Amino acid sequence: MEAAIILPAMIFLLLCTIQLTQLQQARIMAEYAAFSAARAGIVMNGNNGSSNGFSDGPMHDAAVLAILPTFGRTDSFAAIARSLVQFKLKDQVLRPFGLGQVRVFVWSPTDAAFTQFGQQLNGKELDFDDVRPAVLPHTLLSLQVRYLYEMKVPFANKLVQTIWMASRLGRAGGLRTWQGWDLTGPKLGSQKGPDAVAVARAMALGHNVPDGTPEGVNLAGLSLLGNTGHYFMPVDAWYSMRMQSNPYRRWAHK
Repeated sequence: MEAAIILPAMIFLLLCTIQLTQLQQARIMAEYAAFSAARAGIVMNGNNGSSNGFSDGPMHDAAVLAILPTFGRTDSFAAIARSLVQFKLKDQVLRPFGLGQVRVFVWSPTDAAFTQFGQQLNGKELDFDDVRPAVLPHTLLSLQVRYLYEMKVPFANKLVQTIWMASRLGRAGGLRTWQGWDLTGPKLGSQKGPDAVAVARAMALGHNVPDGTPEGVNLAGLSLLGNTGHYFMPVDAWYSMRMQSNPYRRWAHK
Protein backbone atom coordinates (compact mmCIF):
# COMPACT_ATOMS: atom_id res chain seq x y z
CA MET A 1 0.00 0.00 0.00
CA GLU A 2 2.85 2.37 0.81
CA ALA A 3 4.41 1.67 -2.58
CA ALA A 4 1.07 2.32 -4.29
CA ILE A 5 0.94 5.75 -2.64
CA ILE A 6 4.58 6.80 -2.98
CA LEU A 7 5.61 5.26 -6.32
CA PRO A 8 3.39 7.45 -8.58
CA ALA A 9 4.66 10.60 -6.85
CA MET A 10 8.28 9.48 -7.17
CA ILE A 11 7.87 8.69 -10.86
CA PHE A 12 6.27 12.08 -11.45
CA LEU A 13 9.06 13.90 -9.58
CA LEU A 14 11.60 11.98 -11.65
CA LEU A 15 9.87 13.06 -14.87
CA CYS A 16 9.90 16.68 -13.67
CA THR A 17 13.61 16.40 -12.91
CA ILE A 18 14.32 15.12 -16.42
CA GLN A 19 12.23 17.90 -17.95
CA LEU A 20 13.95 20.63 -15.92
CA THR A 21 17.35 19.21 -16.88
CA GLN A 22 16.40 19.42 -20.54
CA LEU A 23 15.29 23.03 -19.98
CA GLN A 24 18.72 23.77 -18.56
CA GLN A 25 20.25 22.38 -21.74
CA ALA A 26 17.92 24.63 -23.76
CA ARG A 27 19.08 27.64 -21.72
CA ILE A 28 22.72 26.84 -22.53
CA MET A 29 21.86 26.49 -26.21
CA ALA A 30 19.99 29.82 -26.12
CA GLU A 31 23.09 31.50 -24.70
CA TYR A 32 25.15 30.06 -27.53
CA ALA A 33 22.48 31.21 -30.00
CA ALA A 34 22.74 34.77 -28.64
CA PHE A 35 26.53 34.65 -29.04
CA SER A 36 26.20 33.32 -32.61
CA ALA A 37 23.61 35.95 -33.51
CA ALA A 38 25.83 38.74 -32.17
CA ARG A 39 28.85 37.39 -34.02
CA ALA A 40 26.89 37.41 -37.29
CA GLY A 41 25.45 40.85 -36.61
CA ILE A 42 28.72 42.64 -35.90
CA VAL A 43 30.09 41.87 -39.38
CA MET A 44 26.80 42.41 -41.24
CA ASN A 45 25.85 45.91 -40.10
CA GLY A 46 23.52 44.66 -37.37
CA ASN A 47 21.23 43.18 -40.03
CA ASN A 48 18.10 41.95 -38.25
CA GLY A 49 16.13 41.08 -41.35
CA SER A 50 12.84 42.39 -42.69
CA SER A 51 10.83 40.80 -39.87
CA ASN A 52 12.80 42.45 -37.05
CA GLY A 53 14.27 39.13 -35.97
CA PHE A 54 11.11 37.02 -36.05
CA SER A 55 11.80 34.83 -39.05
CA ASP A 56 14.69 36.07 -41.19
CA GLY A 57 17.99 37.93 -41.26
CA PRO A 58 21.60 36.81 -40.68
CA MET A 59 21.30 37.06 -36.90
CA HIS A 60 18.12 35.00 -36.84
CA ASP A 61 19.67 32.36 -39.11
CA ALA A 62 22.83 32.19 -36.97
CA ALA A 63 20.73 31.71 -33.84
CA VAL A 64 18.72 28.94 -35.53
CA LEU A 65 21.87 27.06 -36.52
CA ALA A 66 23.12 27.33 -32.94
CA ILE A 67 20.04 25.68 -31.43
CA LEU A 68 19.66 22.98 -34.12
CA PRO A 69 21.31 20.29 -31.92
CA THR A 70 18.13 20.36 -29.80
CA PHE A 71 16.23 19.15 -32.89
CA GLY A 72 18.50 16.39 -34.11
CA ARG A 73 21.98 15.47 -35.27
CA THR A 74 24.22 18.17 -36.70
CA ASP A 75 27.42 16.18 -37.31
CA SER A 76 27.21 16.38 -41.12
CA PHE A 77 25.72 18.66 -43.76
CA ALA A 78 22.99 16.11 -44.46
CA ALA A 79 22.13 15.86 -40.76
CA ILE A 80 22.04 19.65 -40.45
CA ALA A 81 19.66 19.83 -43.42
CA ARG A 82 17.33 17.25 -41.83
CA SER A 83 17.33 19.06 -38.48
CA LEU A 84 16.69 22.37 -40.23
CA VAL A 85 13.66 20.85 -41.97
CA GLN A 86 12.35 19.74 -38.57
CA PHE A 87 12.85 23.26 -37.23
CA LYS A 88 10.97 24.85 -40.13
CA LEU A 89 8.10 22.37 -39.90
CA LYS A 90 7.70 23.10 -36.20
CA ASP A 91 7.85 26.82 -36.91
CA GLN A 92 4.91 26.41 -39.29
CA VAL A 93 2.93 24.84 -36.45
CA LEU A 94 3.61 27.88 -34.27
CA ARG A 95 2.78 30.61 -36.80
CA PRO A 96 -1.04 30.30 -36.62
CA PHE A 97 -0.76 30.86 -32.85
CA GLY A 98 1.26 34.05 -33.28
CA LEU A 99 4.46 32.40 -32.08
CA GLY A 100 7.93 31.75 -33.43
CA GLN A 101 10.67 29.47 -32.17
CA VAL A 102 13.49 32.02 -32.40
CA ARG A 103 13.21 35.78 -31.88
CA VAL A 104 16.22 38.12 -32.09
CA PHE A 105 15.64 41.56 -30.62
CA VAL A 106 18.23 44.34 -30.84
CA TRP A 107 18.70 46.56 -27.77
CA SER A 108 21.70 48.57 -28.96
CA PRO A 109 22.60 50.65 -30.90
CA THR A 110 19.55 52.85 -30.47
CA ASP A 111 17.91 54.98 -33.12
CA ALA A 112 18.72 58.18 -31.25
CA ALA A 113 22.46 57.45 -31.44
CA PHE A 114 22.42 57.79 -35.22
CA THR A 115 21.00 61.30 -35.01
CA GLN A 116 23.52 62.29 -32.37
CA PHE A 117 26.70 60.63 -33.61
CA GLY A 118 26.14 59.73 -37.26
CA GLN A 119 25.93 63.18 -38.85
CA GLN A 120 28.98 62.56 -41.07
CA LEU A 121 27.15 59.52 -42.51
CA ASN A 122 23.82 61.30 -43.04
CA GLY A 123 22.42 59.80 -39.85
CA LYS A 124 22.03 56.41 -41.54
CA GLU A 125 25.14 54.71 -40.15
CA LEU A 126 27.51 54.84 -37.20
CA ASP A 127 31.27 54.62 -37.65
CA PHE A 128 32.08 51.36 -35.89
CA ASP A 129 35.67 52.39 -35.15
CA ASP A 130 34.81 55.88 -33.89
CA VAL A 131 37.04 56.30 -30.83
CA ARG A 132 35.16 59.17 -29.20
CA PRO A 133 34.27 58.06 -25.62
CA ALA A 134 30.66 59.15 -26.01
CA VAL A 135 30.26 57.01 -29.14
CA LEU A 136 31.87 53.80 -27.90
CA PRO A 137 28.81 52.49 -25.97
CA HIS A 138 26.73 52.88 -29.14
CA THR A 139 29.08 50.74 -31.23
CA LEU A 140 28.18 47.72 -29.13
CA LEU A 141 25.65 45.33 -30.61
CA SER A 142 23.47 44.17 -27.71
CA LEU A 143 20.68 41.72 -28.40
CA GLN A 144 18.21 39.33 -26.83
CA VAL A 145 17.35 35.89 -28.15
CA ARG A 146 14.11 34.19 -27.14
CA TYR A 147 13.96 30.48 -27.88
CA LEU A 148 10.64 28.69 -27.56
CA TYR A 149 11.71 25.23 -26.45
CA GLU A 150 9.27 22.36 -26.76
CA MET A 151 9.10 20.19 -23.65
CA LYS A 152 8.44 16.54 -24.44
CA VAL A 153 8.55 14.66 -21.13
CA PRO A 154 5.00 13.31 -20.55
CA PHE A 155 2.95 14.80 -17.69
CA ALA A 156 5.85 16.99 -16.59
CA ASN A 157 5.75 19.16 -19.73
CA LYS A 158 2.17 20.32 -19.20
CA LEU A 159 2.54 20.93 -15.48
CA VAL A 160 5.86 22.76 -15.74
CA GLN A 161 4.47 25.04 -18.46
CA THR A 162 1.29 25.69 -16.48
CA ILE A 163 3.23 26.52 -13.31
CA TRP A 164 5.34 28.97 -15.31
CA MET A 165 2.27 30.62 -16.85
CA ALA A 166 0.49 30.84 -13.50
CA SER A 167 3.55 32.46 -11.93
CA ARG A 168 3.59 35.10 -14.69
CA LEU A 169 -0.06 35.92 -14.05
CA GLY A 170 0.77 36.96 -10.48
CA ARG A 171 -2.05 36.72 -7.95
CA ALA A 172 -4.52 36.14 -10.75
CA GLY A 173 -2.79 32.85 -11.52
CA GLY A 174 -3.55 31.58 -8.02
CA LEU A 175 -0.37 29.51 -7.85
CA ARG A 176 -0.07 29.95 -4.08
CA THR A 177 -3.52 28.46 -3.58
CA TRP A 178 -2.75 25.20 -5.38
CA GLN A 179 -3.45 22.28 -3.06
CA GLY A 180 -3.95 18.53 -3.10
CA TRP A 181 -1.91 15.40 -2.51
CA ASP A 182 -2.06 14.41 -6.21
CA LEU A 183 0.91 16.20 -7.81
CA THR A 184 -0.37 15.45 -11.31
CA GLY A 185 -3.73 17.10 -10.64
CA PRO A 186 -3.49 19.96 -8.11
CA LYS A 187 -6.69 21.66 -6.98
CA LEU A 188 -7.42 25.34 -6.53
CA GLY A 189 -8.10 26.49 -2.98
CA SER A 190 -8.84 23.11 -1.40
CA GLN A 191 -8.70 19.35 -1.95
CA LYS A 192 -12.14 19.52 -3.57
CA GLY A 193 -11.57 22.72 -5.52
CA PRO A 194 -11.55 23.07 -9.30
CA ASP A 195 -8.71 21.75 -11.43
CA ALA A 196 -5.92 24.29 -10.84
CA VAL A 197 -4.15 23.46 -14.10
CA ALA A 198 -7.29 23.95 -16.20
CA VAL A 199 -8.10 27.24 -14.45
CA ALA A 200 -4.58 28.63 -14.91
CA ARG A 201 -4.50 27.68 -18.59
CA ALA A 202 -7.91 29.28 -19.17
CA MET A 203 -6.78 32.50 -17.48
CA ALA A 204 -3.65 32.60 -19.66
CA LEU A 205 -5.80 32.95 -22.77
CA GLY A 206 -6.18 36.69 -22.37
CA HIS A 207 -2.63 37.64 -21.48
CA ASN A 208 0.78 38.57 -22.83
CA VAL A 209 3.64 38.83 -20.36
CA PRO A 210 6.58 41.22 -20.79
CA ASP A 211 10.02 39.80 -21.55
CA GLY A 212 11.74 42.94 -22.84
CA THR A 213 10.57 42.61 -26.44
CA PRO A 214 7.74 44.86 -27.68
CA GLU A 215 5.28 41.99 -28.09
CA GLY A 216 6.18 40.05 -24.95
CA VAL A 217 5.33 36.36 -24.62
CA ASN A 218 1.95 35.34 -25.99
CA LEU A 219 0.48 33.23 -23.17
CA ALA A 220 -2.75 32.82 -25.11
CA GLY A 221 -0.89 31.21 -27.99
CA LEU A 222 1.06 28.94 -25.67
CA SER A 223 -2.10 27.84 -23.87
CA LEU A 224 -4.00 27.16 -27.10
CA LEU A 225 -1.03 25.28 -28.54
CA GLY A 226 -0.99 23.14 -25.40
CA ASN A 227 -4.46 21.92 -26.33
CA THR A 228 -2.83 20.25 -29.36
CA GLY A 229 -0.30 18.44 -27.16
CA HIS A 230 2.64 20.80 -27.73
CA TYR A 231 4.07 22.52 -24.66
CA PHE A 232 6.65 25.28 -25.20
CA MET A 233 8.70 27.27 -22.71
CA PRO A 234 10.39 30.59 -23.61
CA VAL A 235 14.10 30.67 -22.79
CA ASP A 236 15.88 34.03 -23.01
CA ALA A 237 19.56 34.93 -23.40
CA TRP A 238 21.43 38.19 -23.95
CA TYR A 239 24.78 39.04 -25.52
CA SER A 240 26.84 42.14 -26.37
CA MET A 241 29.72 42.39 -28.83
CA ARG A 242 31.72 45.21 -30.40
CA MET A 243 30.67 46.06 -33.96
CA GLN A 244 33.12 45.18 -36.76
CA SER A 245 31.13 46.93 -39.48
CA ASN A 246 29.08 50.10 -39.55
CA PRO A 247 25.68 49.53 -37.91
CA TYR A 248 22.75 50.67 -40.06
CA ARG A 249 19.93 52.75 -38.63
CA ARG A 250 17.21 50.60 -40.20
CA TRP A 251 17.96 47.77 -37.74
CA ALA A 252 18.57 49.95 -34.66
CA HIS A 253 16.51 49.75 -31.48
CA LYS A 254 13.60 52.17 -31.82
